[in-house]
Amino acid sequence: MGDKEIIKLYFDRDEDAIKQTDLKYRSYCFSISNNILGDFQCAEECVNDTWLKTWNTIPPQKPNIFRLFLAKITRNLSLDYFRKMNAKKRGEGQIPLILDELAEVISSDYNLEDQIIYRELISILSDFLNNLPDEDKIIFLQR
Repeated sequence: MGDKEIIKLYFDRDEDAIKQTDLKYRSYCFSISNNILGDFQCAEECVNDTWLKTWNTIPPQKPNIFRLFLAKITRNLSLDYFRKMNAKKRGEGQIPLILDELAEVISSDYNLEDQIIYRELISILSDFLNNLPDEDKIIFLQR
């Protein structure tokens, strides 16, 4: 089933939209989440949360590129989950003290979230380029 048909199912509030989305995009969304979280169960949970968030977001939003729309939701949910899990490991309530200690060790230029987003963007672009014909790939890369 095509993306436009799936989006129409969301607008019609047909629960089959979630099933069709899952069939078509589960592995794609799982790979995004698993690259961020590195944990199978957490990634599965984020993918399922992606379907719920998509259901609650469409309508009113109508995504132009459904795959990227799902990727953004999956990435943001995974990053939120990553932050939440790491907050529990940091000592809950003692964050300012820990951050002061880490500030001496870690360069201020390093940003984990930017690094994760950068890696995910590289992955998405690589997938995109690998699916293009050679001539289109050359044109894209020369721009």
